[in-house]
Amino acid sequence: ITDRTGDLFAAPPNTVLIHACNAVGSWGGGIALAFRNHSPSAFRAYRAHCARSTPDRLVGTALLIPPPQSSPGEEGRHYIGCLFTSRAYGRARDPPERILRATGPAMRDLMRLVVEEEGRIGVGLVKGLRMCRINSGLFAVPWARSKGVIEEL
Repeated sequence: ITDRTGDLFAAPPNTVLIHACNAVGSWGGGIALAFRNHSPSAFRAYRAHCARSTPDRLVGTALLIPPPQSSPGEEGRHYIGCLFTSRAYGRARDPPERILRATGPAMRDLMRLVVEEEGRIGVGLVKGLRMCRINSGLFAVPWARSKGVIEEL
């Protein structure tokens, strides 16, 4: 992991932008709201994915949403990587230890999805991975702890 400061959404086209999410279909605050504003079509895909399952089944998994095909200039050309690390949000969010237990499996699942996508579109066409300090905002997990989980993968 290389720490950098900057605009996550200024990443090159075909970069995977990664964030941690709840499993109930809400991007209503924090970085999730920024993702919703940046890519409304990704939010719709995320919400539909949540509606097809249950929070218990989603936690510890990931969703890779490809860039929009029809209007590349409107929303950027980024993949959105959703790590399901908490069942809910706000006061109902999972406790930090449970979020951390879900973070490793969710990141492994996302890496599997990226490899599958490269198999579909061609190796090297996914241009990179960029991630905010997952879990550290509204989920209130210290970044150093989430970073430690990811570094152990």
